Amino acid sequence: MEAREFKNFAYGHFTKISKALSSPGRFELLDYLAQGPKTVERLAKETHMSVANTSQHLQALREARLVASSKVKNHHYYELADNEVAELLQLTKRLAERQFPDMGEVRTMETTAGGSVPVMSSAEALEEVASGRAVLIDVRAEDEYASRHLTDAVSIPLAQLEENLEHLPIGKKVIAYCRGAYCLYASDAVRFLRERGFEAYRLDEGPTDSSISQEIDADDGEIR
Repeated sequence: MEAREFKNFAYGHFTKISKALSSPGRFELLDYLAQGPKTVERLAKETHMSVANTSQHLQALREARLVASSKVKNHHYYELADNEVAELLQLTKRLAERQFPDMGEVRTMETTAGGSVPVMSSAEALEEVASGRAVLIDVRAEDEYASRHLTDAVSIPLAQLEENLEHLPIGKKVIAYCRGAYCLYASDAVRFLRERGFEAYRLDEGPTDSSISQEIDADDGEIR
Protein backbone atom coordinates (compact mmCIF):
# COMPACT_ATOMS: atom_id res chain seq x y z
CA MET A 1 0.00 0.00 0.00
CA GLU A 2 1.44 3.36 -1.03
CA ALA A 3 1.60 6.29 1.37
CA ARG A 4 -1.40 8.08 -0.16
CA GLU A 5 -3.46 4.89 -0.16
CA PHE A 6 -2.58 4.32 3.47
CA LYS A 7 -3.62 7.88 4.40
CA ASN A 8 -6.91 7.56 2.52
CA PHE A 9 -7.61 4.23 4.19
CA ALA A 10 -6.86 5.50 7.72
CA TYR A 11 -8.68 8.82 7.50
CA GLY A 12 -11.60 7.19 5.77
CA HIS A 13 -12.07 4.97 8.80
CA PHE A 14 -11.65 7.91 11.19
CA THR A 15 -14.48 9.75 9.50
CA LYS A 16 -16.81 6.77 9.82
CA ILE A 17 -16.96 7.67 13.51
CA SER A 18 -17.48 11.38 12.95
CA LYS A 19 -20.12 10.68 10.30
CA ALA A 20 -22.03 8.46 12.71
CA LEU A 21 -21.96 11.25 15.31
CA SER A 22 -23.09 13.94 12.85
CA SER A 23 -26.78 13.41 13.62
CA PRO A 24 -28.24 14.95 16.82
CA GLY A 25 -30.62 12.00 17.02
CA ARG A 26 -27.79 9.45 16.94
CA PHE A 27 -25.78 11.37 19.54
CA GLU A 28 -28.83 11.43 21.81
CA LEU A 29 -29.32 7.69 21.36
CA LEU A 30 -25.72 7.08 22.41
CA ASP A 31 -26.23 9.31 25.43
CA TYR A 32 -29.18 7.18 26.57
CA LEU A 33 -27.28 3.95 25.91
CA ALA A 34 -24.47 5.20 28.14
CA GLN A 35 -26.93 4.62 31.00
CA GLY A 36 -27.39 0.95 30.11
CA PRO A 37 -28.87 -1.38 27.45
CA LYS A 38 -32.26 -0.48 26.01
CA THR A 39 -34.74 -1.78 23.47
CA VAL A 40 -35.48 -0.01 20.20
CA GLU A 41 -38.99 0.74 21.42
CA ARG A 42 -37.78 2.37 24.62
CA LEU A 43 -35.17 4.43 22.80
CA ALA A 44 -37.84 5.61 20.36
CA LYS A 45 -40.01 6.72 23.29
CA GLU A 46 -37.10 8.50 25.02
CA THR A 47 -36.12 10.43 21.89
CA HIS A 48 -39.66 11.05 20.58
CA MET A 49 -38.74 9.39 17.28
CA SER A 50 -40.60 6.68 15.42
CA VAL A 51 -39.43 3.10 15.89
CA ALA A 52 -38.49 2.95 12.20
CA ASN A 53 -36.38 6.12 12.40
CA THR A 54 -34.75 4.95 15.63
CA SER A 55 -33.88 1.62 14.03
CA GLN A 56 -32.24 3.37 11.07
CA HIS A 57 -30.11 5.51 13.38
CA LEU A 58 -29.10 2.46 15.41
CA GLN A 59 -28.12 0.63 12.26
CA ALA A 60 -25.83 3.52 11.30
CA LEU A 61 -24.27 3.46 14.78
CA ARG A 62 -23.78 -0.29 14.56
CA GLU A 63 -22.11 0.02 11.17
CA ALA A 64 -19.68 2.48 12.77
CA ARG A 65 -19.20 -0.10 15.55
CA LEU A 66 -20.28 2.34 18.24
CA VAL A 67 -23.09 0.09 19.48
CA ALA A 68 -23.69 -3.63 19.76
CA SER A 69 -27.01 -5.46 19.73
CA SER A 70 -28.47 -8.67 21.08
CA LYS A 71 -31.87 -10.32 20.95
CA VAL A 72 -33.76 -11.39 24.07
CA LYS A 73 -37.00 -13.18 23.22
CA ASN A 74 -38.78 -10.82 20.80
CA HIS A 75 -36.83 -7.67 21.66
CA HIS A 76 -33.60 -6.27 20.28
CA TYR A 77 -31.41 -4.65 22.93
CA TYR A 78 -28.70 -2.15 22.11
CA GLU A 79 -25.74 -1.04 24.21
CA LEU A 80 -22.52 0.91 23.72
CA ALA A 81 -19.77 -1.10 22.08
CA ASP A 82 -17.36 -0.30 24.94
CA ASN A 83 -16.51 2.30 27.59
CA GLU A 84 -14.44 4.35 25.16
CA VAL A 85 -17.63 5.33 23.35
CA ALA A 86 -18.96 6.84 26.59
CA GLU A 87 -15.65 8.65 27.05
CA LEU A 88 -15.93 10.02 23.50
CA LEU A 89 -19.38 11.40 24.29
CA GLN A 90 -18.13 13.16 27.41
CA LEU A 91 -15.11 14.58 25.61
CA THR A 92 -17.31 15.87 22.79
CA LYS A 93 -19.65 17.58 25.27
CA ARG A 94 -16.78 19.24 27.14
CA LEU A 95 -15.20 20.39 23.89
CA ALA A 96 -18.50 21.75 22.58
CA GLU A 97 -19.10 23.75 25.76
CA ARG A 98 -15.59 25.15 25.60
CA GLN A 99 -15.82 26.09 21.93
CA PHE A 100 -19.40 27.37 22.15
CA PRO A 101 -19.81 29.12 25.54
CA ASP A 102 -23.50 29.77 24.93
CA MET A 103 -24.09 26.01 25.29
CA GLY A 104 -23.02 26.06 28.90
CA GLU A 105 -25.01 29.19 29.58
CA VAL A 106 -28.21 27.71 28.15
CA ARG A 107 -27.64 24.41 29.96
CA THR A 108 -27.18 26.18 33.29
CA MET A 109 -30.29 28.28 32.75
CA GLU A 110 -32.41 25.22 31.87
CA THR A 111 -31.13 22.79 34.51
CA THR A 112 -31.37 25.34 37.33
CA ALA A 113 -34.75 26.69 36.14
CA GLY A 114 -33.34 30.19 35.98
CA GLY A 115 -31.51 29.83 39.29
CA SER A 116 -34.32 28.33 41.38
CA VAL A 117 -32.69 24.89 41.51
CA PRO A 118 -29.49 24.98 43.62
CA VAL A 119 -26.57 22.88 42.42
CA MET A 120 -24.03 21.05 44.57
CA SER A 121 -20.60 20.03 43.32
CA SER A 122 -19.61 16.36 43.31
CA ALA A 123 -16.86 16.94 45.88
CA GLU A 124 -19.24 18.68 48.29
CA ALA A 125 -21.95 16.09 47.71
CA LEU A 126 -19.63 13.18 48.49
CA GLU A 127 -18.51 14.93 51.68
CA GLU A 128 -22.09 15.67 52.77
CA VAL A 129 -23.19 12.07 52.19
CA ALA A 130 -20.11 10.60 53.87
CA SER A 131 -20.69 12.76 56.95
CA GLY A 132 -24.33 11.69 57.19
CA ARG A 133 -25.64 15.21 56.64
CA ALA A 134 -27.25 14.32 53.30
CA VAL A 135 -28.78 11.48 51.32
CA LEU A 136 -28.08 10.89 47.66
CA ILE A 137 -30.96 9.78 45.42
CA ASP A 138 -30.81 8.47 41.87
CA VAL A 139 -33.97 9.55 40.04
CA ARG A 140 -33.31 7.61 36.83
CA ALA A 141 -35.21 4.45 35.93
CA GLU A 142 -34.51 1.41 38.09
CA ASP A 143 -32.74 -0.54 35.34
CA GLU A 144 -30.32 2.36 34.76
CA TYR A 145 -29.58 2.42 38.50
CA ALA A 146 -29.00 -1.34 38.41
CA SER A 147 -26.58 -0.96 35.50
CA ARG A 148 -24.43 1.65 37.22
CA HIS A 149 -24.89 4.13 40.04
CA LEU A 150 -22.98 6.34 42.43
CA THR A 151 -21.81 5.00 45.76
CA ASP A 152 -24.38 5.24 48.57
CA ALA A 153 -27.12 6.41 46.18
CA VAL A 154 -30.68 5.24 46.77
CA SER A 155 -32.89 4.49 43.76
CA ILE A 156 -36.05 6.61 43.71
CA PRO A 157 -37.22 7.09 40.10
CA LEU A 158 -38.74 10.50 39.45
CA ALA A 159 -42.16 9.00 38.74
CA GLN A 160 -42.11 7.32 42.17
CA LEU A 161 -40.75 10.26 44.16
CA GLU A 162 -44.06 11.40 45.65
CA GLU A 163 -44.96 7.96 46.99
CA ASN A 164 -41.50 7.62 48.57
CA LEU A 165 -41.37 10.97 50.38
CA GLU A 166 -41.93 9.26 53.73
CA HIS A 167 -38.70 7.31 53.25
CA LEU A 168 -36.59 10.48 53.01
CA PRO A 169 -35.07 11.53 56.33
CA ILE A 170 -36.30 14.77 57.87
CA GLY A 171 -33.59 17.29 58.67
CA LYS A 172 -31.09 16.00 56.10
CA LYS A 173 -30.19 17.47 52.74
CA VAL A 174 -31.41 15.56 49.71
CA ILE A 175 -29.09 15.52 46.69
CA ALA A 176 -30.62 14.29 43.45
CA TYR A 177 -28.81 13.20 40.30
CA CYS A 178 -29.89 11.74 36.97
CA ARG A 179 -28.13 11.05 33.68
CA GLY A 180 -25.80 14.01 33.75
CA ALA A 181 -25.50 17.69 32.97
CA TYR A 182 -28.04 17.66 30.13
CA CYS A 183 -30.72 15.64 31.94
CA LEU A 184 -33.63 17.48 33.60
CA TYR A 185 -34.95 14.69 35.85
CA ALA A 186 -32.86 15.84 38.81
CA SER A 187 -34.02 19.43 38.36
CA ASP A 188 -37.66 18.31 38.40
CA ALA A 189 -36.98 16.25 41.53
CA VAL A 190 -35.31 19.15 43.34
CA ARG A 191 -38.17 21.54 42.54
CA PHE A 192 -40.70 18.96 43.73
CA LEU A 193 -38.82 18.33 46.98
CA ARG A 194 -38.20 22.00 47.78
CA GLU A 195 -41.90 22.76 47.31
CA ARG A 196 -42.53 20.19 50.04
CA GLY A 197 -40.04 21.62 52.50
CA PHE A 198 -36.94 19.54 51.81
CA GLU A 199 -33.51 21.14 51.50
CA ALA A 200 -32.77 19.65 48.09
CA TYR A 201 -29.93 20.12 45.62
CA ARG A 202 -29.11 18.99 42.12
CA LEU A 203 -25.87 17.11 41.49
CA ASP A 204 -24.95 18.32 38.03
CA GLU A 205 -23.24 15.08 37.04
CA GLY A 206 -24.17 11.45 36.51
CA PRO A 207 -22.55 8.01 36.82
CA THR A 208 -20.87 8.26 33.41
CA ASP A 209 -19.20 11.61 34.11
CA SER A 210 -15.45 11.16 34.48
CA SER A 211 -14.98 13.76 37.24
CA ILE A 212 -16.86 11.58 39.73
CA SER A 213 -14.27 9.18 41.08
CA GLN A 214 -16.46 7.13 43.42
CA GLU A 215 -18.63 4.94 41.27
CA ILE A 216 -20.09 1.50 41.70
CA ASP A 217 -20.88 -1.05 39.02
CA ALA A 218 -23.87 -3.04 40.23
CA ASP A 219 -22.71 -6.15 38.39
CA ASP A 220 -19.54 -6.71 40.41
CA GLY A 221 -20.05 -4.44 43.44
CA GLU A 222 -16.59 -2.91 43.18
CA ILE A 223 -15.88 0.73 43.91
CA ARG A 224 -14.23 2.50 40.98
